[in-house]
Amino acid sequence: MPYPIQTFQQIRDRYLQAVVNLNPSAAIGPDSDHFVRGSATAAVLEGLYAHQAWVFRQAFPDLADADYMEKRANQEGLTRKAAAAATGTVRFSGTAGSAVPSGQQVFTAQGIYYQTTAVGVISGAGTVDIAAQALIAGAEGNQSNNTPATVNAPPSGVLAAASLLLMSGGSDTESDEALLERLLIELAEEAQGGNETDYKRWALSVPGVARAYVFSVRRGLSTVDVVPMPDSGLPSAPLLVAVQAVLDAKRPVGMSNIQPVLALAPTAVPTAVTGTLTLAAGYSLSTVLPLVQSAINQVFGQLAPGETLIRSKLISAIMNVEGVTDVTLAAPLGNVASLVNATNLQLVTPGAITIT
Repeated sequence: MPYPIQTFQQIRDRYLQAVVNLNPSAAIGPDSDHFVRGSATAAVLEGLYAHQAWVFRQAFPDLADADYMEKRANQEGLTRKAAAAATGTVRFSGTAGSAVPSGQQVFTAQGIYYQTTAVGVISGAGTVDIAAQALIAGAEGNQSNNTPATVNAPPSGVLAAASLLLMSGGSDTESDEALLERLLIELAEEAQGGNETDYKRWALSVPGVARAYVFSVRRGLSTVDVVPMPDSGLPSAPLLVAVQAVLDAKRPVGMSNIQPVLALAPTAVPTAVTGTLTLAAGYSLSTVLPLVQSAINQVFGQLAPGETLIRSKLISAIMNVEGVTDVTLAAPLGNVASLVNATNLQLVTPGAITIT
């Protein structure tokens, strides 16, 4: 039974009642000295009650203020994950034989800068693809495939127009909600020397990992496969390397398989979404479309490797967007399955989204 926290009014009334109990003829009206003293006392006690309630909340991570929750996480060996920079590939064009140095910068129309992390030479086909990363850490560095970019001070023989073939893995500093989720997992699941929760916990500790999936004995006895997923897109090579390093350091030493633990990227099963909307009066496609695309991506984002995309969930997500009264979904025509077995590690991902 919860302890009743009294209000200012209730505390003052109890004070005045106590005065009358001691002296039935005492004046307790609004203009009396007892009323003034009672009001002052009630104000102080109300603050003490509020402080007591605040102290109680700090004892529980899911009720505590963010700084106290973070301190509790630190006591469990968890630290807030730093922001991670997006990584990927930039395609340069120009005259065959022209060199593109490491550190060459490109930028998008939104003013987000990237720089190459390797050197490259434009091939006879007139292009070269070079690894690159965002200059500033954060989710804003993530870009959709083939995003146009501009080369900053192009080297001789290199055109100003470039393309970000892939840029993913960027993440913001871990939010309070995400840190709390990891802390609750830590508190609810004690370390078991290498059970599935341990591997999930270890993967989630790496900056850039938003969720993780664990598959034991997929490649045979004494094997564990971990799929670390960023906020958007598939895990990049640097993210897999970072997760692999953590798993190798923490996995049980007795695992005898040659590659007992692997951080893997799933094989994408791109699924196009094509539909026609019917909108309520006063709504336009230009205002509704971003919300619909976000709803579609959210459905895909909730899928784990091996799970099936349920077509009706796509329809329901679209219908829940304000302003949408009906949708005709031409693709996919049915549910889309993915496989996880000894030879497959598939994940259904969004392909081209065409909504009219």
